Amino acid sequence: MTAIGLFTLGAAAPALSVALSIGSASLTGDFEQPPSFSAAQVLPPALLHSRYYRLDERVGLQNSQYVFRMRTIWGSLVIKGSDLLRLRAREIAVAAKLESISGPETVTISAVSTALKPVQTAKDLITAPVQTIGDTVRGAGHIFGTASAGINAHDPHKDGIIASVTGAGAARRKLAFGLGVDPNTSFPPLSKQLTRLATASAFGETGANVGLSFIGGPAGLAIGATGTSNNLREALRDKTAAELERDGRQVLARRGVSKAVIEAFYANAILTPTDKATIVGVLERLHHTRGCSIFVASAAKASTTKMGFFYRRQAELIAAYATRITPVQRFVRLGGTPMLQTSKGIVSLLPVDYFIWTSQLADLAIDANRDLGGKGGGEFWITGKASPMAIAKLAELGWTVVPNAAQRVTSRRLSLMLSG
Repeated sequence: MTAIGLFTLGAAAPALSVALSIGSASLTGDFEQPPSFSAAQVLPPALLHSRYYRLDERVGLQNSQYVFRMRTIWGSLVIKGSDLLRLRAREIAVAAKLESISGPETVTISAVSTALKPVQTAKDLITAPVQTIGDTVRGAGHIFGTASAGINAHDPHKDGIIASVTGAGAARRKLAFGLGVDPNTSFPPLSKQLTRLATASAFGETGANVGLSFIGGPAGLAIGATGTSNNLREALRDKTAAELERDGRQVLARRGVSKAVIEAFYANAILTPTDKATIVGVLERLHHTRGCSIFVASAAKASTTKMGFFYRRQAELIAAYATRITPVQRFVRLGGTPMLQTSKGIVSLLPVDYFIWTSQLADLAIDANRDLGGKGGGEFWITGKASPMAIAKLAELGWTVVPNAAQRVTSRRLSLMLSG
């Protein structure tokens, strides 16, 4: 049997502790203490500072992810992982620029009057949703189809009825798409500005696009290192969270994911609509892969935004690996973690910054060997690098470290800046 491990060693440290408590024995011996780095050692010059933030010089390491301390115009942030830092750097620049654009005070009286009719309909939807939706869909088309999907959706991120019928939700998604940021961002300052300007635009045609040219960097939405497909990018722009859920449920059911797992996946408020849509999109592309429920069930247990982001990153790398290296036969669970079975041997695919030799990493390799009947060994594919000691100790257990995995599975440079 051969498999690719998808263990969330970096962002999902709580999951690590749970998985390693299942009958695993730590490898005896000395382990490394987390080193510290300078920001200049681990980041390109363009990310070290901007007019909107600066990074502390020293960078720590926790659960194989770099730990950055950032001072921004909104306060201090602790960011774990270089991928997430790239994302936040783009979002900070966009949020700061959007703050300078005029908002709701420019809404015209005529625009508000025009908007009253759909708002009145929204009131009806709230008081008698089932009957009103049924009557209105026949005459109003897609906008009320969106509201209908929202009523049936379980995703906590779904648009409210008002946002659906006034077009504020659609305006927010289109604005984010044009700016090259995630419409479902978990960065509060950006989310606030997207909502403010989208609402003003939906009611008053305020020219919310004014000033967008001042935001540097390439436009267009790309979700991660492997190059998100145009279909997914457009879906995130054109569909509400409820519509994405409606379509995603159908995809997951076709991929053999159980109803209970699907319910838990879409009910998880930690996973953003972008996290969910990315995972679903990857599984849809893995046409002949069995056992998809295993990966979805793990993602459904994400308890922090970092974990949700991590599962999204894993999914993207899975898609690239399956396309460029070898097809994925099926998901399996080894050592309490999701794995991929392929014809290439055992590979643990991990989007992490820097491996050091720890008891957790030792247990992960030992548990995988144990569950494979003692015939262990394989490769750890990591997006970052590893210490010489980690490389040597893993070799003793039959494992090889393959660094810079993103570059090996895609022709594009690793970037989480949602900028293409």
